[in-house]
Amino acid sequence: MSLPTWLEPFSPAFRDAIAAQIEAPGPKLACFDADGTLWSEDLGEALFRWLIAGQLLPALGSSRDPFEVWHEYEARVAKNRAEGYAWAVQCMAGLRETELRAWCRQLAYAWPNCRPAMVGLVKGLSAVGYEVWLVSASNSWVIEAAAPFVGAIAENVLGMRVELDGPTLSDRMVLPLTCHQGKVDAIVQRFGRTPDLAVGDSLGDLEMLEAAKLPLVIGRHDKLKAELLTLAAPRGWPIHLF
Repeated sequence: MSLPTWLEPFSPAFRDAIAAQIEAPGPKLACFDADGTLWSEDLGEALFRWLIAGQLLPALGSSRDPFEVWHEYEARVAKNRAEGYAWAVQCMAGLRETELRAWCRQLAYAWPNCRPAMVGLVKGLSAVGYEVWLVSASNSWVIEAAAPFVGAIAENVLGMRVELDGPTLSDRMVLPLTCHQGKVDAIVQRFGRTPDLAVGDSLGDLEMLEAAKLPLVIGRHDKLKAELLTLAAPRGWPIHLF
């Protein structure tokens, strides 16, 4: 089998590992992290910054300084990554879901950071029979809005979300929280099994990568000492650097 053109942009180890799995028979499940993997930077955090800057979050009131809120978010993430990301979603309590989805569509349309090689990978895997899902610690609404821009399906997203009170977001998180082991738990809850292929870029993806038949790691040339890269190399996990 000749190498598909959509694999050509990747490092030899990365593309060869995918090419080998493609040849295996049967349906396959591919799970991608989103922020830092399919695109550079963090789309979920970008939305949160925009919402707090515009004082658009009823749960926080109108008197909180945006910088104070952002620093609280960073402190919470530093203490517990999953709970910090969940708190950012809980801060959206009181928003109407239709309004939030409209804002997410606008941001996703204006987002300039999608990686063309990753878009090609998502589309290529889909074309050869993989069921592709995005599994993110960001809020699911913004990842759903961005999914079509990377060749994925908006409905194929597992992300942080809260229960709805009618048309309005509550502060009650839907479990499992899609970070660390919660990513694996959400995948197993949805599919009854772990992924054939998983792609991630941070420690929040570690358990998902460990659970996959083929773990693939995305890194950056300017962040060669990133924690996940230091764990991936000795394990022999294929790495591609942008």
